[in-house]
Amino acid sequence: MSMSTVKHSKRVDQPGDSAAVLVEARAFAVGAHAAVGQTYGDEPYHVHLDHVARVLRHFGLRGDIILLAAAYLHDVVEDTQVTIEDVEAYFMPDIAGLVDTVTDRRADGPRPKRKLATYARIQRSKNPFAAVLKLADRIANCEASVGNAKMRRMYEREYPLFREALEHMTRGNVPEAEAMWAHLDSLQSDGPMNKR
Repeated sequence: MSMSTVKHSKRVDQPGDSAAVLVEARAFAVGAHAAVGQTYGDEPYHVHLDHVARVLRHFGLRGDIILLAAAYLHDVVEDTQVTIEDVEAYFMPDIAGLVDTVTDRRADGPRPKRKLATYARIQRSKNPFAAVLKLADRIANCEASVGNAKMRRMYEREYPLFREALEHMTRGNVPEAEAMWAHLDSLQSDGPMNKR
Protein backbone atom coordinates (compact mmCIF):
# COMPACT_ATOMS: atom_id res chain seq x y z
CA MET A 1 0.00 0.00 0.00
CA SER A 2 1.16 3.51 -0.58
CA MET A 3 1.42 4.91 2.90
CA SER A 4 0.68 8.37 1.52
CA THR A 5 -2.99 7.36 1.43
CA VAL A 6 -2.99 6.97 5.22
CA LYS A 7 -2.46 10.07 7.33
CA HIS A 8 0.13 9.56 10.02
CA SER A 9 2.70 11.74 11.69
CA LYS A 10 5.38 9.38 12.99
CA ARG A 11 6.17 5.91 14.23
CA VAL A 12 4.43 5.30 17.55
CA ASP A 13 6.47 2.83 19.49
CA GLN A 14 6.78 4.27 22.96
CA PRO A 15 4.02 3.33 25.40
CA GLY A 16 4.75 6.39 27.57
CA ASP A 17 2.33 8.66 25.76
CA SER A 18 -0.80 6.55 25.69
CA ALA A 19 -3.02 9.32 24.38
CA ALA A 20 -0.73 9.77 21.35
CA VAL A 21 -0.73 6.03 20.66
CA LEU A 22 -4.54 5.94 20.62
CA VAL A 23 -4.86 9.10 18.53
CA GLU A 24 -2.37 7.75 15.98
CA ALA A 25 -3.97 4.28 15.88
CA ARG A 26 -7.43 5.73 15.33
CA ALA A 27 -6.23 8.21 12.69
CA PHE A 28 -4.27 5.50 10.87
CA ALA A 29 -7.27 3.14 10.82
CA VAL A 30 -9.81 5.82 9.86
CA GLY A 31 -7.56 6.91 6.98
CA ALA A 32 -7.01 3.35 5.77
CA HIS A 33 -10.72 2.48 5.76
CA ALA A 34 -11.65 5.81 4.14
CA ALA A 35 -8.99 5.31 1.45
CA VAL A 36 -10.86 2.22 0.19
CA GLY A 37 -14.31 3.76 0.69
CA GLN A 38 -15.30 1.21 3.32
CA THR A 39 -18.45 1.87 5.33
CA TYR A 40 -20.21 0.11 8.19
CA GLY A 41 -23.72 -0.21 6.85
CA ASP A 42 -24.72 3.38 6.12
CA GLU A 43 -22.12 4.83 8.51
CA PRO A 44 -18.46 5.69 8.06
CA TYR A 45 -16.33 2.71 9.11
CA HIS A 46 -14.89 4.54 12.10
CA VAL A 47 -18.30 4.09 13.77
CA HIS A 48 -17.51 0.37 14.13
CA LEU A 49 -13.92 0.98 15.26
CA ASP A 50 -15.09 3.46 17.90
CA HIS A 51 -17.77 0.99 19.00
CA VAL A 52 -15.21 -1.79 19.58
CA ALA A 53 -13.00 0.53 21.63
CA ARG A 54 -16.06 1.74 23.56
CA VAL A 55 -17.02 -1.87 24.40
CA LEU A 56 -13.56 -2.46 25.86
CA ARG A 57 -13.74 0.72 27.91
CA HIS A 58 -17.27 -0.03 29.10
CA PHE A 59 -16.17 -3.39 30.47
CA GLY A 60 -13.23 -1.88 32.36
CA LEU A 61 -10.35 -2.27 29.92
CA ARG A 62 -9.85 1.46 29.45
CA GLY A 63 -6.23 1.41 30.64
CA ASP A 64 -4.91 -1.22 28.25
CA ILE A 65 -3.38 0.96 25.55
CA ILE A 66 -2.15 -1.97 23.44
CA LEU A 67 -5.63 -3.53 23.40
CA LEU A 68 -7.37 -0.20 22.68
CA ALA A 69 -4.95 0.67 19.87
CA ALA A 70 -5.48 -2.79 18.37
CA ALA A 71 -9.24 -2.22 18.63
CA TYR A 72 -8.90 0.70 16.22
CA LEU A 73 -6.54 -1.22 13.94
CA HIS A 74 -8.16 -4.67 14.07
CA ASP A 75 -9.70 -4.55 10.57
CA VAL A 76 -7.06 -2.58 8.62
CA VAL A 77 -5.17 -5.60 7.27
CA GLU A 78 -8.35 -7.58 6.67
CA ASP A 79 -10.36 -4.88 4.89
CA THR A 80 -7.96 -2.30 3.40
CA GLN A 81 -4.74 -2.12 1.41
CA VAL A 82 -2.67 -1.86 4.61
CA THR A 83 -0.36 -4.81 5.25
CA ILE A 84 0.77 -6.13 8.61
CA GLU A 85 4.20 -4.77 7.68
CA ASP A 86 2.66 -1.30 7.46
CA VAL A 87 1.20 -1.70 10.96
CA GLU A 88 4.55 -2.98 12.23
CA ALA A 89 6.30 0.04 10.72
CA TYR A 90 4.23 2.53 12.73
CA PHE A 91 3.18 0.82 15.95
CA MET A 92 4.66 -1.14 18.84
CA PRO A 93 5.32 -4.83 18.15
CA ASP A 94 2.68 -5.85 20.73
CA ILE A 95 0.02 -3.83 18.90
CA ALA A 96 1.00 -5.19 15.48
CA GLY A 97 1.14 -8.73 16.85
CA LEU A 98 -2.35 -8.47 18.30
CA VAL A 99 -3.71 -7.08 15.02
CA ASP A 100 -2.01 -9.87 13.08
CA THR A 101 -3.41 -12.55 15.41
CA VAL A 102 -7.05 -11.44 15.05
CA THR A 103 -6.98 -10.72 11.32
CA ASP A 104 -9.06 -12.98 9.08
CA ARG A 105 -7.04 -13.89 6.00
CA ARG A 106 -8.79 -14.02 2.63
CA ALA A 107 -6.51 -16.88 1.59
CA ASP A 108 -8.19 -19.06 4.22
CA GLY A 109 -11.29 -19.28 2.01
CA PRO A 110 -14.95 -18.46 2.60
CA ARG A 111 -16.15 -16.91 5.87
CA PRO A 112 -16.64 -20.16 7.86
CA LYS A 113 -13.12 -21.35 7.03
CA ARG A 114 -11.62 -17.91 7.68
CA LYS A 115 -13.26 -17.79 11.10
CA LEU A 116 -12.01 -21.26 12.04
CA ALA A 117 -8.49 -20.36 10.94
CA THR A 118 -8.57 -17.13 12.94
CA TYR A 119 -9.86 -18.87 16.06
CA ALA A 120 -7.08 -21.46 15.72
CA ARG A 121 -4.47 -18.70 15.33
CA ILE A 122 -5.82 -16.95 18.44
CA GLN A 123 -5.64 -20.23 20.37
CA ARG A 124 -2.06 -20.86 19.21
CA SER A 125 -1.07 -17.35 20.31
CA LYS A 126 -2.09 -18.19 23.89
CA ASN A 127 -2.85 -14.47 24.24
CA PRO A 128 -6.13 -14.04 26.12
CA PHE A 129 -6.29 -10.41 24.96
CA ALA A 130 -6.57 -11.57 21.35
CA ALA A 131 -9.71 -13.45 22.41
CA VAL A 132 -10.94 -10.37 24.30
CA LEU A 133 -10.44 -8.20 21.20
CA LYS A 134 -12.43 -10.65 19.06
CA LEU A 135 -15.08 -10.71 21.80
CA ALA A 136 -15.36 -6.90 21.83
CA ASP A 137 -15.58 -6.91 18.02
CA ARG A 138 -18.36 -9.53 18.14
CA ILE A 139 -20.26 -7.56 20.80
CA ALA A 140 -20.05 -4.41 18.68
CA ASN A 141 -21.21 -6.31 15.60
CA CYS A 142 -24.12 -7.94 17.45
CA GLU A 143 -25.23 -4.67 19.00
CA ALA A 144 -25.11 -2.99 15.59
CA SER A 145 -27.06 -5.81 13.93
CA VAL A 146 -30.22 -5.38 16.01
CA GLY A 147 -32.12 -4.02 13.00
CA ASN A 148 -30.56 -6.37 10.45
CA ALA A 149 -32.15 -9.83 10.60
CA LYS A 150 -29.71 -11.37 8.12
CA MET A 151 -26.62 -10.29 10.07
CA ARG A 152 -28.24 -11.18 13.38
CA ARG A 153 -28.95 -14.73 12.18
CA MET A 154 -25.40 -15.10 10.90
CA TYR A 155 -23.92 -14.05 14.26
CA GLU A 156 -26.30 -16.32 16.13
CA ARG A 157 -25.36 -19.29 13.91
CA GLU A 158 -21.68 -18.62 14.49
CA TYR A 159 -21.99 -18.02 18.22
CA PRO A 160 -21.65 -21.58 19.61
CA LEU A 161 -18.38 -22.17 17.76
CA PHE A 162 -17.13 -18.65 18.55
CA ARG A 163 -17.73 -19.17 22.25
CA GLU A 164 -16.33 -22.71 22.29
CA ALA A 165 -13.15 -21.57 20.53
CA LEU A 166 -12.39 -18.48 22.60
CA GLU A 167 -14.16 -18.39 25.98
CA HIS A 168 -11.73 -20.76 27.71
CA MET A 169 -8.84 -18.44 26.82
CA THR A 170 -10.28 -15.58 28.84
CA ARG A 171 -11.54 -17.58 31.83
CA GLY A 172 -9.30 -16.84 34.81
CA ASN A 173 -7.02 -14.65 32.68
CA VAL A 174 -9.07 -11.53 32.01
CA PRO A 175 -11.65 -10.94 34.77
CA GLU A 176 -13.49 -8.29 32.71
CA ALA A 177 -14.25 -10.87 30.04
CA GLU A 178 -16.79 -12.69 32.22
CA ALA A 179 -19.18 -9.74 32.02
CA MET A 180 -18.45 -9.38 28.31
CA TRP A 181 -19.44 -13.01 27.66
CA ALA A 182 -22.60 -12.54 29.75
CA HIS A 183 -23.49 -9.49 27.70
CA LEU A 184 -22.90 -11.33 24.43
CA ASP A 185 -25.05 -14.19 25.73
CA SER A 186 -27.83 -11.65 26.36
CA LEU A 187 -27.60 -10.51 22.75
CA GLN A 188 -28.35 -14.00 21.43
CA SER A 189 -31.75 -15.68 20.93
CA ASP A 190 -33.30 -14.64 24.21
CA GLY A 191 -31.79 -11.18 24.20
CA PRO A 192 -32.24 -7.81 22.50
CA MET A 193 -31.04 -9.10 19.13
CA ASN A 194 -34.41 -10.79 18.70
CA LYS A 195 -36.68 -8.10 20.09
CA ARG A 196 -37.32 -6.60 16.64
